[in-house]
Amino acid sequence: MRLRTRLALALAALAAFGTFAAFAFASSAHFIGTPSCTKSTTSGLTCSGKAAGLGNEPAVVFLTADSVTANYECVNHGGNVAPGQPVVTQDVAGPTETITPHNGQITFSATLPVPTPPSSATECPSGKWTVRLTSLTYTNVVLHIQQPLGVEILSFSFGTIDP
Repeated sequence: MRLRTRLALALAALAAFGTFAAFAFASSAHFIGTPSCTKSTTSGLTCSGKAAGLGNEPAVVFLTADSVTANYECVNHGGNVAPGQPVVTQDVAGPTETITPHNGQITFSATLPVPTPPSSATECPSGKWTVRLTSLTYTNVVLHIQQPLGVEILSFSFGTIDP
């Protein structure tokens, strides 16, 4: 009878350890170094980095921002800029990137696209002019890592990214 009791206690302890170990592994997600961002008027905002402690299930990575403000100018064929430039402000969320971890680690590169430019026909003195993007400001940018989709396990706030 004592052998059965010891065996039952050993199995209970093993089950408890397995439960706590699974929780410890699931809650150990972290960044390796600090994620960084680059901004371009042609490609938008790209934030890259590396995360670990993710296990082996696919992770979803994406960026959000409260808003992006894009300043444009109207330019005629002679290269002259018209006064009163259009400004576009909109909410923005980037596309999701699904990455399968290798040994619990991922290397990511998430993006927020450039807003759609306004029409030269409605914003410029002539529809034959060109609308040119001059600057972008992303407000309250946050990097999200979810595993599985919808369950946030890691995030990083970049704040406002301005020139």
